[in-house]
Amino acid sequence: MKACIICYGLREHNIRLQPWRYISEIAGGLLKKNFDVTIITDGFSERHYINGICTIHLGKLRKFPFQSNKELVSLIKSEQPDVILWSVTALDYLYLNILKQIDVPIIGMFTGPIYRISDLTRIGAHEILKNTRFLSGHIIYSSLPAFFIRGVVNSPQFNKIFVMSRKNKEIITEMGGNQNKVIHIPAGIDEYDFEISEEYNSIISKYGLDESSFNILYFGSPLTIRGIDSLIKAVSKVKDEYPYIKLLILSRRRDNELSREELDTQDLILKLSIEKNVQIISGFLDKEEVKKFIGFSDLIALPFKIVPSDVPTSILESMALGKTVISTAIDGIPELLEDGRGFVVKPNNEEDLAEKIVFSIQNRDLTKRMGKKAASYMQTYPRWHKVSESVISEITDIFDKKSISEVSL
Repeated sequence: MKACIICYGLREHNIRLQPWRYISEIAGGLLKKNFDVTIITDGFSERHYINGICTIHLGKLRKFPFQSNKELVSLIKSEQPDVILWSVTALDYLYLNILKQIDVPIIGMFTGPIYRISDLTRIGAHEILKNTRFLSGHIIYSSLPAFFIRGVVNSPQFNKIFVMSRKNKEIITEMGGNQNKVIHIPAGIDEYDFEISEEYNSIISKYGLDESSFNILYFGSPLTIRGIDSLIKAVSKVKDEYPYIKLLILSRRRDNELSREELDTQDLILKLSIEKNVQIISGFLDKEEVKKFIGFSDLIALPFKIVPSDVPTSILESMALGKTVISTAIDGIPELLEDGRGFVVKPNNEEDLAEKIVFSIQNRDLTKRMGKKAASYMQTYPRWHKVSESVISEITDIFDKKSISEVSL
């Protein structure tokens, strides 16, 4: 069976990041199950292979609303897929006419959070303006009326709709989307993510870490929409009472990007006079080294103000290693940390964050038990190969129903 996956912005350098990790893992899982898989994405590179998946770039996947995209339709038809998995947003309501030209089953995939405008305005105008280039898509999508999402979900052009979190399914249903079409297919996790490394000497000596400190780990980009500034302010509130607290920031960025954001982070640290309590390690660390930092740390803090892409794998990976995570009440994060598997705080609220940090310091045994509970939960969480099997099951269901319909005719 041939499957085409259509998505935006997939590049070899971002394959570890959401939502492209989700897309590439599904593609790879289909390939292992003897599907012929092609990914169509935007851009101008030649046809090439990413992780063994044939990837085709087409200048623009979207043109003007309601207009045909002959190049895209022609490319899809030339690939002769049996089924298409199409990454969608509310904006695709304006492009449903393209789907009408394609006579094969199509599954829509909401691979990002579905925000209301209040979710964005809550972080403040200054924050929005500072991060416009990272929030522009969310600003547009959240500003659209509910019937855009309802129209996409209920469109007969889509046989099914995949979402990565229960929260997104709830929001779609509240907006009038047909809940029977919406299938929760969560992001998965690897067996590798459960392999605990207790050998920390390499990172201790390399980065001058102190085992006697209460080490809090943040890992991700230095964007303030990820709550790094809230976390720094929270640490400043508790460092006088607990001077042995240490915030370790793995600032994920390449040499040519986010340098201003990292400088802003350093300026905030100096302004609050907590440079002795914060250490920034800049760049892309390999996955094994990141795992060692997770294992070494006493607490993981990922206090997103806005989740750029659905279901942060950083939370899943930390939970799998038995670490207690503090994160925020946005998107599908609470459903991961509920039932005492972690701490959920209000987004953009350093007081709430500081309170949970103090609680963790004062109740270390309880905090460790929460981490063990998180690890037990993750043992039941789907591995990536199970995610792919769920996708195949839903594809099979479409063709089974199609066969029954043809027989009845």
